[in-house]
Amino acid sequence: MSRIALQLYTVRRECATDLPGALATTASLGFEGVELHDLHGHSAEAVRSLLDDRGLVACGRHALLDAIEGDLDGLADELRTLGTDRLVVAWIEPPATPADADAAVDRILAASERASQAGLRLGFHNHDGELTVLDDGRTLLDRLLANGSTPFLELDLGWAWYAGVDPVELVRRADGRAPLLHVKDLRRNGGAVHVPLGDGEVAYGGLREAADAAGVDWLIVEQDETEGPAFAAVERSLARLRALLEERA
Repeated sequence: MSRIALQLYTVRRECATDLPGALATTASLGFEGVELHDLHGHSAEAVRSLLDDRGLVACGRHALLDAIEGDLDGLADELRTLGTDRLVVAWIEPPATPADADAAVDRILAASERASQAGLRLGFHNHDGELTVLDDGRTLLDRLLANGSTPFLELDLGWAWYAGVDPVELVRRADGRAPLLHVKDLRRNGGAVHVPLGDGEVAYGGLREAADAAGVDWLIVEQDETEGPAFAAVERSLARLRALLEERA
């Protein structure tokens, strides 16, 4: 069964002001791991110590593609210290044309090959733009799925829904390619409205069965923007995710 982590971007303000306290709260809520996007001025050694002291593990680390291309050795050293080999492309400019998508995929594949040589596994995290059907009838994600086993995919199921894709069916389609899933909720109101899991419109029936069948290692709670205390939203999302995992399709 998949384990549950928190993407610390959700509580980035709390991490920036008090990383030890934010990690302590994360652990106290019952999370088993965290996904990092920043070390907030701390060394990798210090962050690893904070994680170990709180019984948390790093399930992955986000970085921009430019940083991965420009400082892969530094990121590899950092990840080895943190205890994970999963490095995830956090965001790219959404492709507007098939040529844009092909160029982006070429960059990602080249970065994946270099990451492998450095002892890392590179993943790709989608937003809605990478699931937009382009003029050739394919999406950027279609291109990555057609490539084989690399890079791995960190499917953001909320953004997939926002792009018009059934999130649970996408997990099934990416069978074996998506060890990490972002589980979040959204509403439409002139754009994407980010809400705690269970308060929006994303349907997650059958998530546990799909994740188990697809070999998903981590289900990761994330909320891009929160109203009020971020950890209150996180706690609501975690409770709903646990309830989803008890449901049967």
